[in-house]
Amino acid sequence: MSNMTRLPGVPDTDSLRPGMAHFLGTGPLGSTCGTCRHRGYWYEKPTKNKRTGAKELKSRRTFGCHMYFRLTQRHGDPVDKSWAECKYYAARSSTEARS
Repeated sequence: MSNMTRLPGVPDTDSLRPGMAHFLGTGPLGSTCGTCRHRGYWYEKPTKNKRTGAKELKSRRTFGCHMYFRLTQRHGDPVDKSWAECKYYAARSSTEARS
């Protein structure tokens, strides 16, 4: 708990996690990051081919928050699937199968 005065209904610094787009527990009650559509995404990373020296784009998978990336334009830390949801929570559809 921080040294600041706690106000009812206002998130505290204890509700922060690296790589999350917003405070923990500010979304639908009982949901977790593991069921959120924004957790985990693919992105293209520029690399250099060691054999030819040519620049290439390589697809990478991250389990960070895509909403965090959209807001900050930086890839954040991986988000644990057991963390409480944030205000950007969007339920994953049944056809989206992710771990």
